[in-house]
Formats: sequence, structure tokens, C-alpha cells
Amino acid sequence: MVLEKILVGDDQIDFARDNFPFIPNAEVEFVTNPDELVRKAHSGEYSTIVTDLNYTEHGEEGYRVLEALKDVSSRKVLWTGNAYDEGVRDRGQSLGAEVLDKDEIGALVGQVVNNAPLKQEGKVLIYVSGDGPVVKALEKTTGLFFDREQVVVSSNLRDELATGQYGLVIDTSTMMPGEKRAHGTVAHDMKYIKLNEVPRVAMVHDVTTVVADIAKIASTYLNK
Repeated sequence: MVLEKILVGDDQIDFARDNFPFIPNAEVEFVTNPDELVRKAHSGEYSTIVTDLNYTEHGEEGYRVLEALKDVSSRKVLWTGNAYDEGVRDRGQSLGAEVLDKDEIGALVGQVVNNAPLKQEGKVLIYVSGDGPVVKALEKTTGLFFDREQVVVSSNLRDELATGQYGLVIDTSTMMPGEKRAHGTVAHDMKYIKLNEVPRVAMVHDVTTVVADIAKIASTYLNK
């Protein structure tokens, strides 16, 4: 039974389809045109509206979408690669939207399932699938760059998230050989974890650059 209808607007429709997470009991519809997005959103059928920022090369049509949807009660998400630009984030939030980076859309699983808001601050959890030497290695290397009170490495996703302390989870389960995975264990397991606020979910993919990638993602988040 479909309980949620989600409307997604993005000019890169294949990217949007490939990277949007599976959300149980939800039907997701994709459109490429901001005017069509606004028209459909005003129908009142959709519980969540996700809009890109740039539908054209130098345009910022996503702001116009959010302006037009100010009086629509649906949850609104600005889904943009510029999410950590302070001006973009502030403008999106001022228009009633939560702002997610293109690589963070997995957080929407927890938001929809729990009907919960995005957590705006908190520590960073580096999630490793399975305990063992990888956890120890990442603890050692990330400890060179970050305070261990701010950045935690763990394979115990459920218990860590239950603390409510994390604003960002970096998922290393997507670091698999072969084709790049759009989502990993964290986006999947958020369907089953009760959350009052939902952390962002970012992913790393390349084992050869994992430490540098984690450092960049965590630094960008902590310094926002």
C-alpha cells in the first residue's frame, strides 16, 4: 500500500532516477521541468517535493519553485550539489526547504519513514559494515585529522544513531568493487531505525582515496 507520494524535479532525469533511494510504501514521480513540478505540487497529492536548484546551465529555477510552493504544506527538499554553499543553504531554508547535497539524498529514507526533520548539527559517524581491522585503521587515520569526540568510527549503526548525537553519517559500505553503488547499508537500514531527527548520509566509493574523501566530507560538514 502506497502511503507517501514523492515528486522529484531534476533536469538530469537519469541521474535522479539512478540515485534516488528506495523508500518503502512510497511512490516517486520524476519531472524535468520546474513549471511542471510547480503545477503538480499544487495538486496536493504529494507529501514530499524534491527540487534541483539548476534546471538550466546558469539558472536557479529551484528558488522559483520553492517561492511558488510557499503555501504548499508538503515537505520540501532542495537537492543540490551546492548544499554547503552558505548562501544557497540559507536561501533554501528561508524558503521552507531542507537542503541536501546530491550525495546525501539517502537521508530522505529516514525522514519519510519517521516523518522526522533533518538534524542540523551534531557529530560525524563513519559507518563501517562489519567489525575488524578496517574500523581500527580508520580510527587511527581519522584520529590524525579530527577530535575523536567529533568524528566516530563504528560498525554499530543502530546503537550509534539511537544516541541522537550524529548530524552526518559517512557510509563506507558503498566502497565495493565493480559498479558504483548509489546507496549502501545506511540508507537501507534507516527504514528500520526510529529517529526523532535524521542525519545526513554521505557515501565514499573508492578504496584508494577513502581517507582523503572522508576527511573532505567531514571537514565540509563540520565547518559549514
